[in-house]
Amino acid sequence: MAEHLQPVNSTSRNVVDYGSTETAAAAGTTRTTSTNSRVPSFVLLESSSHRLRYTKMSHNTFNNSDSSEHLHRFEYFLNVLNQMCIGFITIYISYLTLRTGLVLTTTVHAWLVTIGFSFFMAEGVMVHYGGNVLTNSYKRNTKTTIHWILLTLGGTCGAGGALLKMIEKGFMLQSTHGKLGMTAFILCLLSMLSGVSALFSTRVKKLITPLLNKTFHNFLGFVCFVIALVTQYYGYQTGYFKSRTETDFQILMKCLTLLSLVLTSYGPIKALYQKCKSISRQF
Repeated sequence: MAEHLQPVNSTSRNVVDYGSTETAAAAGTTRTTSTNSRVPSFVLLESSSHRLRYTKMSHNTFNNSDSSEHLHRFEYFLNVLNQMCIGFITIYISYLTLRTGLVLTTTVHAWLVTIGFSFFMAEGVMVHYGGNVLTNSYKRNTKTTIHWILLTLGGTCGAGGALLKMIEKGFMLQSTHGKLGMTAFILCLLSMLSGVSALFSTRVKKLITPLLNKTFHNFLGFVCFVIALVTQYYGYQTGYFKSRTETDFQILMKCLTLLSLVLTSYGPIKALYQKCKSISRQF
């Protein structure tokens, strides 16, 4: 029977020989061979500096990740629903106004304010929203460019359509629809001016910080959009729309406009909240 061998500490590598099934003579011969031939008889000992560490991950980590994923999917679903509402409103009003020709001031007014506020402005305020299925893959600079293009078109069409009606009425607007329309017109002009200021925020930072400048622009533009959509809602109660649509369809258009208003407002409110938090940290 082979003699029991004591564990041998290697000086070249941090290993231990727990003995081999070979004879003592063979084992002695093995010691003169290269290290590679002895590897099967050795157990490597990891030094403390190379010791593997395992971190414990709580179930909350996975739960938060799943919750965030579900939230993003839900936001995408709501955005798709909103896009459908915006598309239906724009297409129907365009059909209603363009089929008879843009010969009446009211017809031109209805078409311009719809594509200006309900379409271009609604899409413009959602460009930077992460849940927007149309623009979420674009870079920030590209989103900013699209934002300015859409809001320039929206502000021009919306303000132009409102101005036509105000000129026709001699700026004597008595109805709720008319008064809200004039308010939206004024806020639209102010919002476009604040947009120019926000565009050159780094050049006027001595007068107002870029954060305050952009926050004010976001707030003003959001208020303008809300009032414009509420004005659109009251527009379905005017004689022009009632004479061309059934009562049930008037109710449908009101519901779709309010739904579009709520769903479109989520992104701007979220962004405005984040900017307000940043401002509170500075003061």
